[in-house]
Amino acid sequence: MKTIKELRCLLDFNPHELSSALKYFCKQQIDWDVYLKTKGKCLQRPFVWTLDQKRELINSMLIGRHIPHCAIVNIVDPKNDNKDILQIIDGKQRLSTMVDFYKNIFTIIIDKKEYYYKDLPEDYRLAIEHFHFRYYVVNEPFGNPMTDQQKINWFTFINFAGTPQDKEHLNSLTK
Repeated sequence: MKTIKELRCLLDFNPHELSSALKYFCKQQIDWDVYLKTKGKCLQRPFVWTLDQKRELINSMLIGRHIPHCAIVNIVDPKNDNKDILQIIDGKQRLSTMVDFYKNIFTIIIDKKEYYYKDLPEDYRLAIEHFHFRYYVVNEPFGNPMTDQQKINWFTFINFAGTPQDKEHLNSLTK
């Protein structure tokens, strides 16, 4: 039988837990799909959330409901070493929903009335703008990128429950 230490050594890198205000993410360059060269496909599935799911997430932010962490690899932009790119390993639907609402892409319904972010009362806007979203991050060392397999390992480590990924997609990542 493996020791507990052996059981917990599934990843060969150490993600760190952080939280940042939503407005931080809205200013970042984000790679939502994370293309895996060795697999010839993206790690992430397409955007699949319905408008109702998106609205419920924004409502969750407002009422203080727990929102699960996101997983991010922070890489140095190969075209500009003074900029970073956030690769979303897990949490694409959640984080993109928050960013899209902040950018007035869709509305929420409060008391049977629709509101874009910009039309909300100031206290609502501040609660959303300063909502601290928790995430795990791996800061990729410049010149030593994470491998596609490491990203797949992290993705599959996280996605053991919840809304199932397409089995075909998951299987294609592990072949």
